[in-house]
Amino acid sequence: MPLFNPFPGLRAFEPDEDHLFFGREKEIDELLRRLRTSRFVAVVGTSGSGKSSLVRSGMIPSLESGFMAGAGSSWRIAVLRPGEDPIGHLASALDAALIRGGDPELVGTSRLLLEVTLRRGTLGLVDAVRQARLPAGDNVLLIVDQFEELFRFRNSRQIANSRDDAIAFVKLLLEAAAQQDLPIYVVLTMRSDFIGDCMAFPGLPEAVNDGLYLVGRMPRDSVRLAITGPVAVAGGAIAPRLVIRILNALGDDNDQLPLVQHALMRTWDHWAARQSDGPIDVEDYEAVGAVQDALSKHAEEAYDEASTHGFAKLAEDIFEALTDTFTDPRGVRRPTAVRELADITGAAEEDVIRVVEIFRKPGRTFLMPPPTIPLTGSSIVDLSHESLMRGWRRLIEWAEQERDAAEFYTRLSQAAAWYERGSAGLWRNPELELAQQWKAETKPTAAWAGRYDSSFERALAFLDTSLAERERLDAERERERRTKLRRTQLVAGALATLLTIAVVLGTYAWNERRRAQHNLDLARQAVDESLAAADRDPSQIAADTPQVQELRRELLSRAERFYLAFLDQEPRSEQSRRDVAIAHLRFGDINRMLEKRDEAEREYRRAIAGLTALTADNPRNAGDRRALAGAYNSLGETLRLQVGRADDAAPAYDAARQIQQALVQQDPGATHYREELARTLSNRGILRSSDDGRSAESDFRESMRLLEPLTAGSQRALQEIGRVANNLAAMLDSAGAAEARAFYERAVAGHERLVQRSPDNREYQLELATFCNNLAVFLHDRGERAAANARSRQAVALMTGLARPAPSLAIERADAYTLQGMILQAENIAAAARAYEDALQLFAEIEGAPGVLGLPAFHRRFGDLLVNLAALSSESSPVGRRVLLRALDQYVALATRAAASGAESERRAVLDTLARVAPDLGDRDRRRLLALQEQLRLTMEGRGPSSGK
Repeated sequence: MPLFNPFPGLRAFEPDEDHLFFGREKEIDELLRRLRTSRFVAVVGTSGSGKSSLVRSGMIPSLESGFMAGAGSSWRIAVLRPGEDPIGHLASALDAALIRGGDPELVGTSRLLLEVTLRRGTLGLVDAVRQARLPAGDNVLLIVDQFEELFRFRNSRQIANSRDDAIAFVKLLLEAAAQQDLPIYVVLTMRSDFIGDCMAFPGLPEAVNDGLYLVGRMPRDSVRLAITGPVAVAGGAIAPRLVIRILNALGDDNDQLPLVQHALMRTWDHWAARQSDGPIDVEDYEAVGAVQDALSKHAEEAYDEASTHGFAKLAEDIFEALTDTFTDPRGVRRPTAVRELADITGAAEEDVIRVVEIFRKPGRTFLMPPPTIPLTGSSIVDLSHESLMRGWRRLIEWAEQERDAAEFYTRLSQAAAWYERGSAGLWRNPELELAQQWKAETKPTAAWAGRYDSSFERALAFLDTSLAERERLDAERERERRTKLRRTQLVAGALATLLTIAVVLGTYAWNERRRAQHNLDLARQAVDESLAAADRDPSQIAADTPQVQELRRELLSRAERFYLAFLDQEPRSEQSRRDVAIAHLRFGDINRMLEKRDEAEREYRRAIAGLTALTADNPRNAGDRRALAGAYNSLGETLRLQVGRADDAAPAYDAARQIQQALVQQDPGATHYREELARTLSNRGILRSSDDGRSAESDFRESMRLLEPLTAGSQRALQEIGRVANNLAAMLDSAGAAEARAFYERAVAGHERLVQRSPDNREYQLELATFCNNLAVFLHDRGERAAANARSRQAVALMTGLARPAPSLAIERADAYTLQGMILQAENIAAAARAYEDALQLFAEIEGAPGVLGLPAFHRRFGDLLVNLAALSSESSPVGRRVLLRALDQYVALATRAAASGAESERRAVLDTLARVAPDLGDRDRRRLLALQEQLRLTMEGRGPSSGK
């Protein structure tokens, strides 16, 4: 029988296993060629494509065998992962690689001294190698495996100076690879879905571009060799039909290579246990669950063993700590020391080690380090591969639970911070009940919480205070109830004699009250429908005709008068309390529509307080919960549009989302619940897009998933999904993702359907024009000028029809002509000049309208036109020069009017435009604008001719 199992399972192949590493011979040769021409090589591929194995078991043995021309065979190899301390880990790796065989005086050099050298400056790595005084001919190879861990480290809020350390670490690598005095080579492995994150580090995108090696799919014959080669080396045999079956199961999805390796490892063990003289065959493969289930089945065996020893919950806590889908929805590993795992789980270090040992036994490669390395409190435990996060169904569920628990904790911590500052109150139901459930299920520790927010003690104190206040209020209500009960018992005898009369009168009153309530409900429904018709995005209001805008103002006025009546009643009954809460909610809507944001915030918070109390008394009332979620979402929208209030808006969206998710789960067929949840997610995605692109992308995609089934029968859902698609496209476009195109096109196509169905709907037309403009810019940036021009013309045509009654839309129409000129400029200067003239004509038509010169958008768009005309003029275009001079004359004239008008907002807008445009003009034109700029500045300081002094 064969002596050993030749398949490593989930973990990567190691350098001493190169005799078992098959199927990558061409890739190894190409990798050596890249390293010879570029000392900085980025090995990039999808998770599971074999990046680490290629470097460890392919490249390293080849280098040490002298297969890289001109480099020799003497290599000092330092391998590390960034983890939670990239520079510290670099020092440790260098300590192990450089000191061996170096100057005897340096043998005792500690890791600490190396770290000090590395932190001394950007050449710290070069200095460390130089100070090691290595023998001539020795090369230094630095391998940074799982480089994507650096991006999580950079964004960590719990690690001090993590951003600076991450940037310093990258600079050390780049400077070492760029210098030529010492033979230092840098190789990093990185998942391809993280390549966009390199943009956060200066110089890194260029270095990755120059040394990029993309790990491609293994051809079928190479995969066959990777299966049969190790079997032959180990002295075994495998049935051809089993090889074909595995190849067919893998198909073109090379991302499953670790799963194939794991399935083969298990299949080999099963075959060896049978002690069969025949080859490894299909029966062995099926017995372990094949590629699809081998991993999950094997992991369940280990989990069952942990459960029999009473460690089921500890195993769950450990794996949740080792996975991270909170800071990055794509999912990354989170290596953690045994001692830290004990702190996080609240278990003894000995018990943590016992569980880890179960999952890293020989033949089980779920956790690292390998079983040959003893575990201590400082040992770093890690998942052997990301495939475990995708292939073990139980771990997928655990990771989702961990993300939900972390999200709830961060919301609790934020609420505690607001309470401490005096900007929010204590929690009440339903948040308080959810918090109790979260605490009981999660059993959070300070070490666990510290990974997400450091204010653990404050958060728990806030929760305890909220619980104590609820108990106090409950006790007070109970005392009141008993007092009322005693009072009722005292008068019960007297009331008995009036019972017959009371029944008769009560029946009559009940009928009248029911009729009155019905009429009131009809009136409220009519007013709410009017409000819904008036509720428009401020940026879209300009699409309305003056008559429609006047009607909108009248609707808001009538709704305000209607709901004033509700605030005069005493909230004695549940219905009256509900009426008052809804009245505050509607007043918030009215103030938000009128852009009175402070008043809107105040009314929404009053509505939330009233509705929260109602839901606490009657948690099953879906109507109150729906209204409460709507109030939270509207509060988030109000805060999001205020400068510096983004941190306050996020918890409001989170509260709305939580309630709406529960309503959707309770009634999956209710389309209005799905639409409202989708809108909240979209709003939160807009908020997050400025600083947390991955979370924003997740919100946008989930919003579209909720809306997709509704678009066939709901124009509102089709409109909303177009807005979400456009927002997602813009975010992906800014990150350089090609997928943005599909979402731009989806937004355009959906709104084209809406316009076709409702050709008189001006809002649909304006949004379609905006989406067409966005798509035109995207296409122009990628050199597709004909397609860009077509979309630009479509936008211009739409805005031409819309702009007639709305000056603000005429500004956008002028900008559409400017964009069209920019697109045409590269291929037809005359056509570009005509488009710019059309834009200039529109500006001339609307600049005299009341209030136009006070609009920042007018000056911003006019400035864009001047910049584009300056570029056209610089191409020695006489026609471009003529249009530029006309445009300058026109803007100088209106700027002079603004200087004399006394309106500081107009002067400020002109000053900002002049400062932006002047650098793009020729010397003569620039001097003219600078003189005007100085005149305006003196006027605003009170020393100019129009100051009146």
